[in-house]
Amino acid sequence: MIKRAAVMALVGLMALATGAFADEGKDESGKGKQRDEERKRHEGSSSYFHQHGYTRIPDGHLPPPGECRVWYPDRPAGHQPPPFKCSEARGRVEPGGWLISPGPQPKEVEVAVYDARRPGVVIDVGIFDARTGSMIRIVGTK
Repeated sequence: MIKRAAVMALVGLMALATGAFADEGKDESGKGKQRDEERKRHEGSSSYFHQHGYTRIPDGHLPPPGECRVWYPDRPAGHQPPPFKCSEARGRVEPGGWLISPGPQPKEVEVAVYDARRPGVVIDVGIFDARTGSMIRIVGTK
């Protein structure tokens, strides 16, 4: 009986001591504090893309190289206006639309988000991969 109590005490002490060797970079979920901190940073982000979750443009709907396209995130892909020459972009974007234009690097496109209530006012800008449509980074308004 004394032997069993001694073993149980030893196991208890080892369990308490194990916490001291825990990985500081990990949280309880095992995903790590860095990811948790990044998530919290984006939760408070004022970026249009983070607030609305629009982080991808559907395959086959990016404009051809050197052209622009207006995209309305609340409309189905088949109901979007066709691509056009970027020099014709002025006044084409209705409130709440996106203007997709060539990006700062080859194989990138820039997406300017227009305010839903104030015509002609850009509220956010993001850079997307022209091959996949996935978001690369948010650059904000210029």
